[in-house]
Amino acid sequence: MDGQQDEEQYRKAAECAAKMLARRPLSAAMLEKKLLEKKFCEQAAGYAVERMRVLGAVDDAAFAELVVRSYARRGCGELRIRQELRVRGVPDDVIAQALRDFEPEMDAMLKLLDKRLRGDVSDRRECEKAMAALQRRGFTFSQIRAAMQAYRTEAEEDQ
Repeated sequence: MDGQQDEEQYRKAAECAAKMLARRPLSAAMLEKKLLEKKFCEQAAGYAVERMRVLGAVDDAAFAELVVRSYARRGCGELRIRQELRVRGVPDDVIAQALRDFEPEMDAMLKLLDKRLRGDVSDRRECEKAMAALQRRGFTFSQIRAAMQAYRTEAEEDQ
């Protein structure tokens, strides 16, 4: 390729990146991966990602905050959110910063426990299933134990 073709490739990659980001937010790693899938060369993809970063269209920290809020609203825990961010190519230091202020929603955990147990904490097997469901959502054992204790107390008060 000559210089003019390189410039054209870089321009097209930047245009494509802008269109992708207009549809939905992406991490820098996701954007680069998608550009490479569209058969842009590594240099053009890297240029486009950096250009979008300079323009403020790509911000991994803001993207991570968005993902944290979205998954927290769905009732997911820290481990699940951390996994989702890693899959999306967010750097570990940005993940740590985004999760620093994250506090799992006790209400979300209690809601899921109530949905599973319907106030009956006497069936050990059902309690274990409900705890496993919370674990799959990404809550830690200590968070699950605290939620289970709170749910048991609530259930005993209702009886």
